[in-house]
Amino acid sequence: MKNAKRKVVIYIKQYCPFCKRAKELLDEKGVKYEEIDVFKNSDLFSDIKLKYNVRTVPQIFIADKNGNYVHHIAGCDKLMDLEREGKLDDMLSTNYDKTDVTTYTSNSDEYEEYVASHDDFM
Repeated sequence: MKNAKRKVVIYIKQYCPFCKRAKELLDEKGVKYEEIDVFKNSDLFSDIKLKYNVRTVPQIFIADKNGNYVHHIAGCDKLMDLEREGKLDDMLSTNYDKTDVTTYTSNSDEYEEYVASHDDFM
């Protein structure tokens, strides 16, 4: 399969402009992704927050064929940086093998803060 793409999972919240921009870039590239709304799936996002020490959205994960996360891109700005640097296509390619999860963080604070709902404290 030529130019096969890895599975992408993106943690978002509705009406987040940075999430929208990240999804638009993935759409332009023809990348299929699973969207996880952090309010509807707060338990999944709680796991991500603990494991990767994040509090903001979007959080973008690229998975291998078994569904294991191999890349973590923390935020829209970093996603855009990786695209500009020409690195994103390689990361999305199934030919690119990596065993450890690599986290790519941005220097910017330009993310939507995940605001805990009342239910998070129950």
